[in-house]
Amino acid sequence: MKMIGWTALAITIVILAAIAWRVDDWGRDWTENTAQLSADAQNPWLRPQTLDGDVQEVEGKLRSWVDSKSDWQIEGDETVPAADGGGSRRLHLTRRTKLFRFVDDIHVTIVPDVGATSGDGAPANRCIVEAHSQSRLGKGDLGQNPRNLIELAKGLATADQSAK
Repeated sequence: MKMIGWTALAITIVILAAIAWRVDDWGRDWTENTAQLSADAQNPWLRPQTLDGDVQEVEGKLRSWVDSKSDWQIEGDETVPAADGGGSRRLHLTRRTKLFRFVDDIHVTIVPDVGATSGDGAPANRCIVEAHSQSRLGKGDLGQNPRNLIELAKGLATADQSAK
């Protein structure tokens, strides 16, 4: 009977250590359940991403990347019209965590970068990808929402490089 108690204690310690290992920012991760790409973020992967291509091309890269991930899914999309006839796209993604299977909502907006220029000063065909991740449950996310955005940004960067 004592062995069962020690085994349960060991399992509990391993689980708590695994959770503690995943916490990136002890001041934030216990009290926040949302994260957003921000231009002033210290981590460059947590800044809005600029990708080559028009809105449809960048959306295609995003859809291909999501399709390659078993824990990510596209729930919906919409076009946001602009006064100049162009527009941006909003996509609602979800990501299911591996351990507890919690679902996080990630809202991605793809906006044409109208001021983009190439090296010779000519207009460039680029888009800015903005994203926001929110846990459906809980007061804190243990850093999962920033990790969702980092995974998204790295995936898009890889998709953008492989398209060149």
